[in-house]
Amino acid sequence: MKSQSPCHPDAALHTACARQNVFMMLHRRAEWLLVLLLLVSTGCASLDVKTEHHPSADFSRYKTFSFADPADIGEARTADEAALQDRIEPAISKQLRAKGLRQLDQGQRADLAVYYWVNVQSMQRRAWRSGYGRGPTYGGSGPTHSFREGTLVLDLVEPAENEPAWRATIIAPLKSTRTENLDLAIQAVDEALADYPSRKDSP
Repeated sequence: MKSQSPCHPDAALHTACARQNVFMMLHRRAEWLLVLLLLVSTGCASLDVKTEHHPSADFSRYKTFSFADPADIGEARTADEAALQDRIEPAISKQLRAKGLRQLDQGQRADLAVYYWVNVQSMQRRAWRSGYGRGPTYGGSGPTHSFREGTLVLDLVEPAENEPAWRATIIAPLKSTRTENLDLAIQAVDEALADYPSRKDSP
């Protein structure tokens, strides 16, 4: 019976050739495994929450809050903000009331006016490619995957100064369904306002 022809008639070169083929196959598998890991990690990624406050803000003075109309400052509510309004405002209200503040009706003069802004954009991420003998590399012709990223900015503005006394910025990859993204927005509000000082803890 005739044996199969090696990739090179010389045995040593044949071994090297076969090893190269295995490396190439493993390289391709490694690339797609990395893409899969990125997709999984993106879906499970935690929220990126950053909070800041004005240096002169005296949180002990803030006793009331109300939701502001973006039109008051010449801004229109976006479709994404309108879609979240019925869920996000009760979540914000619950957290601020837990901190000792009292909610006033919209239009009433409160110590803090609450504004929130939502932005959704499409993103693309390139996977790390394994470089045998040279370590990981980034860029080049490696595989990529697309995802949507959402940003929520929550401003608590002191009307007298017309500037934020406290701000939270939350960034996270979005989920695949509207219900999941609504739940994600509530989680974002809860985590952000956990850093807002309670009135009893304020100096």
